[in-house]
Amino acid sequence: MDTVIQIEHLQKHFGDLQVLNDVDFQIERGKVVTIIGSSGSGKSTLLRCVNLLEVPDGGKIVYEGKDILSGDLDVTKYRSKVSMVFQSFNLFNNKNVLDNCVMGQVKVLKRSKEEAKKIAMEQLKAVGMDQFAYKASTTLSGGQKQRVAIARALCMDPDVILFDEPTSALDPEMVGGVLDVMKDLADKGLTMVVVTHEMQFAREVSDYVVFMDKGVIAESGTPEELFEHPKNERTQQFLSRYSNR
Repeated sequence: MDTVIQIEHLQKHFGDLQVLNDVDFQIERGKVVTIIGSSGSGKSTLLRCVNLLEVPDGGKIVYEGKDILSGDLDVTKYRSKVSMVFQSFNLFNNKNVLDNCVMGQVKVLKRSKEEAKKIAMEQLKAVGMDQFAYKASTTLSGGQKQRVAIARALCMDPDVILFDEPTSALDPEMVGGVLDVMKDLADKGLTMVVVTHEMQFAREVSDYVVFMDKGVIAESGTPEELFEHPKNERTQQFLSRYSNR
């Protein structure tokens, strides 16, 4: 197994509230890991710690053999390799679609503008957004913005993309298009960690599913193990709510 990121004994508090408690977790190259669980279970905080948007209180996050919490890290460069796609898209509203995808390549990867534009157009095409390249990002629908955000992450040649509830801010009719793009990326072997409430996606696309409850990983396994034969009582309760829908 080729581990991209190894997480050991991760802890995170917000004041007196312990949000992550002794979390062990690994991300394997070419695999899709989905993280499921109730709101407030620590799923998004785990992702934000891996991306260093939150600083853990304890534990290790090992990337390329080095603990990224040890202090000696170029955070911008790290985030280009461990990219994050947010539920609220986080596009630059003052830039058009193409420039949103070009800027990071030029600033962080030091690519020429010509090369960056070429790569941006390829990735926009891959997510079905190339015809919107010169549109203002503010004119797009939520689903279109999310596809641009995914293209922008792909432009950086990331080792892994972290998706934090990428469909939760979308109108229901937009969700399918974004999930289709993500399924396509999974088929191409992109390493992905996806926090999601889309159980069908988790079931069909994941190599590995993690169920979080109250800041700990309560259960994890293959989709078949977790969805068909959950062992933990909390996992069973959580999944029964979805199967009854």
